[in-house]
Amino acid sequence: MSQLTPSSTTNKPVVTKSVNTHTSKGLSVREAAARGAADRLRPILTTSITTIVGVIPLALSDPTWFPLASAIGFGLVASTLIALLVIPCLYLLLTPEQKRINLI
Repeated sequence: MSQLTPSSTTNKPVVTKSVNTHTSKGLSVREAAARGAADRLRPILTTSITTIVGVIPLALSDPTWFPLASAIGFGLVASTLIALLVIPCLYLLLTPEQKRINLI
């Protein structure tokens, strides 16, 4: 499980920071959550897929390592889905919509 921790813990703050950046630019919370997840989609998928592909030889090398490799692989899949789907949804649900003030 120590292999899973660095990748899974860095994805969620990256998505949240991206959403906060879009919110500070004046987008609605809904639009910011969608764009924040979309902006971080490729980097998160790339790092997760690379790690999963790197663990496959370990899983196939010896039956002793298969449980560890499958736990890392499925944990990364779950962490990626949480970072890209659940975190933006929670942000949308827990962040109040700010009223825009027109200064004309």
